[in-house]
Amino acid sequence: MTPAHGGEPPAFLTAILRGRDISFREYVELCLYDPENGYYTGGSASRARHADYITSPAISPVFGWALGRLAREMAGRLEGAPVAVVDIGCGDGTLIRAIADSCGVGPTYVGIDRSLSFVSAELREARDITFATSLDAIPRGMATLVVSNELFDAIPASRVVRRDDGLHELGVTLSDGRLDWCETTAPAELVDYFASRGIELRVGQFADVTPEWGKAYGDICDRVDRGMIVTFDYGFPTKQLFDPRIRMYGTAAAYRGHEVHRDLFASPGQQDLTAHVNFDDLERSGIGAGFTTLEFTRQARFLLSIGITEHPLFAPVEERNFGAALAKQVERENARRLVLPDGIGDEIRVLAQGKGVPAGEWSFQRSRI
Repeated sequence: MTPAHGGEPPAFLTAILRGRDISFREYVELCLYDPENGYYTGGSASRARHADYITSPAISPVFGWALGRLAREMAGRLEGAPVAVVDIGCGDGTLIRAIADSCGVGPTYVGIDRSLSFVSAELREARDITFATSLDAIPRGMATLVVSNELFDAIPASRVVRRDDGLHELGVTLSDGRLDWCETTAPAELVDYFASRGIELRVGQFADVTPEWGKAYGDICDRVDRGMIVTFDYGFPTKQLFDPRIRMYGTAAAYRGHEVHRDLFASPGQQDLTAHVNFDDLERSGIGAGFTTLEFTRQARFLLSIGITEHPLFAPVEERNFGAALAKQVERENARRLVLPDGIGDEIRVLAQGKGVPAGEWSFQRSRI
C-alpha cells in the first residue's frame, strides 16, 4: 500500500514543493536523476547499484558469457556479416566487458548510458569497447545485438488510482513540512493509456505506468537496421501487470540495503525507486518498427536455452586446495543464482525481437519446449 506520509524532505525537494505540488513521476525523476542529489547522479551514486541491490551482470560474469554465446550464434547465422553488440543502460560496463571477453575479437562493442560516471577510467580506455551517452552511438549498417538489463524499470512512472469519479494521478506535496500525497484528475495521456489497452482498474486500485516504456523502446528500434533486441527486466504483460487480485496496489517499490519496501518517501535521493514494466508496450512498439517477436520467457529458461550451463562454473568443483575450492564454490553458487527458480532467474522476464534475421531455430526458442 502507499504510505501516507514521509519524513522531512531534503532541501532540493523542499525548494520546489514550497512553490508547487509535483507529480509522482517528477518526484521519481528528481530523486533518481537530479544532477547533484539524484540516486544515480548525485552524492550517493558511488554506492548505488551495489549497496542497495544487485543485478544479474554483477552477480556473476557468467551472465555476460552466456550473452556472448548468443552474439556468436547470431554472427554465425548471418554468415559472417559484421556484428555489433550494444549494451544500453550499461552502468559500470560490467556486462559489455563480460560479453566482449566471451566473444573476443570480431564484433564491435558499445556501452551506452545516460551517465558514464560509473565506468572506470581503465574501462573507458579499453580499445575494444566504445562508451557513449546517446543512442546515436548504435552502429548503422551492421547486424546489431542490442541487450539491456533492468533499463526500462528505471524510467520514472506515473502513479494513478481509480476513484468513483474516474482516474486520478497521484502527486507529491508538503504537509506540515513533510512529504505527503495529493491527487488530481489524471491527464488525458494517462487516461488514454488505459483506454487504448482496454484496462479497467477497480475502484481503489493503484497502478504505475508511463507511455515512455514504448517510446524509449521505439527509439532503440529506430536505430537498428538489422539484428535482435534482447530485453531483461522486471515486468509482465498487460493482463498480469494490472490484475487486481495480485497487484491492487501497483508495483512501485524502493530498494535500499538489499531490501525492497513500499515507503516511497523514505530518504529521497538515497534509495532506488522502480516500477514493473508493461512488456506488451515494448512488444507492440517493436512490431510497429518492423520487428518480429522471437521469444518472451523467464530469465532462467532463456539463459539455460542459450547454454549457460556450458560454462566451467556449472561443472563440479575439483580443486583440492580447500581455500581455492571454497572460493570456486562461491563463484559457482553465484552463477547458479542466475537460473534458480526461486530468485532473479524466475522474476525477470526476457523479450527477444528480431528484424532481418531468421525467425526460427534460435537456441533460446528451445524454452518453448
